[in-house]
Amino acid sequence: MKLVGWTSVWAVLMVSVAVAQVGVVMDEPEQSATKEKVEVPADMPEVYTVKEGDTLWDITESYYGDPYRWPQVWSYNPDITNPHWIYPDLEVRLRPGDEDVIKTAPSGFKRASAGGGSGEAVYMAEYGFLDKNALEDAGYIIGANEEHMMLADTDIAYVRFNEGVEPEIGKVYTVFRVMKPLEREPWEKGNLVRILGEVLLQDYDVKRGVGRGLVINALEGLERGFRLAPMERHFYWVDVVPADRSMRATIVASLYPRKLPSTNQIVFVNAGSEEGVVLGNRFYIVRQGDEWRRSAEGKVGREIETTVPLPKPPKHYPWEVVAIGRVVNVQPYSSAILLEHAKRAVRMGDQAELRQGE
Repeated sequence: MKLVGWTSVWAVLMVSVAVAQVGVVMDEPEQSATKEKVEVPADMPEVYTVKEGDTLWDITESYYGDPYRWPQVWSYNPDITNPHWIYPDLEVRLRPGDEDVIKTAPSGFKRASAGGGSGEAVYMAEYGFLDKNALEDAGYIIGANEEHMMLADTDIAYVRFNEGVEPEIGKVYTVFRVMKPLEREPWEKGNLVRILGEVLLQDYDVKRGVGRGLVINALEGLERGFRLAPMERHFYWVDVVPADRSMRATIVASLYPRKLPSTNQIVFVNAGSEEGVVLGNRFYIVRQGDEWRRSAEGKVGREIETTVPLPKPPKHYPWEVVAIGRVVNVQPYSSAILLEHAKRAVRMGDQAELRQGE
C-alpha cells in the first residue's frame, strides 16, 4: 500500500473629462467620448463583500492583479463617496454591467486576503497540474446514491482507487478532468487538469475497492467517471527561503491554458522535493539568444534586410533573467511557481534556476 501524496485584466478605464474653456463659445457641443467596453475575466464575480481590513487597493489587486486599477472599481460604486473608507459587509461592485463587458479567459485563480490582516494571500486554483505518477494514482467517481447524472453538494459519491493506493479517510479530494490536447499548447508537458469540485472521503473498503465520499463543493456538476486526487487548490504567499543548492529545471506547463504567463501567474517546473526544492525557494527564469534575430530571421515573409550585413552570431549567448518566481507548492517531481516579476512573458521550455543562498 502507498499513501497518496502529490502534485496534484488591465482593462482600460476611459473617463470623459469635461474641460471648461473660459471665454470660448463653441458653435456646436463636442461629442462625448465613445464609451469603451471593459475587459473582464469570465469568472469575475459581480460583487465582493468587504471584510475587516480590506481596501479598494487590496480588492482590486486580488481580482484584477493590478492595484492601480482601484479608480476603475470605485467608478462602479457611486455610493462610495470616499474610496479610502470602506466598511465590513459593504458590497463592492467589481465590474460594470454585462453590456459594457468583454469577457476574457478565466483568471484561473483568485487572490484574496487570508484574514487577520497578516498580508498573506491565498490563491484558489481552478486549474491544476499532475505529473504522470500522480495521475496514475488518481481515483474515480464510479457511482452515486442519486438517480440524477450531475452530482451536487451534499450528494454521496462512490469512489474507487487503483489497487495499491490507500486513500486517506477524512481527507478532502479534488475532483477534476484532464484537459484535452486542443485546450493546451502542444509543447506543454505533464497533465493540466480542470478542477470541478471537492469530495470529503468518509470511508473506504480496500478489499471491495469502493468508498463513500460526500460532495462538499461542486463548482460544476460532477459526473461519474471524473477523477479525484488530494490536489492542492490553495497557493499561499510564503516568505523566501534561500536555496541550499544550485540547480536548473524546465518550465513545463502553465496554470493558464493558452496564455503566456507573466507577473502574478503560476507556472510549473519539472523539479520537486525529490530534487531538494522546498516551499519558498526562488527560481530565476532565464533565457539566452538575440530575441530580435529569433523573431525576424528564417521565417517566410518576415525576413528583414538590415542596413549592414549581420555578423555571425556567437555559439552561445549569455543567459539573461526574464522573470523571477517563488515556489508556492512542492510535490515530489514538480513545483508550482508564482511569478513575482516578469520582464517578458514566460515560455514553455524556458530554464528555471535555483541559486544557492538566494
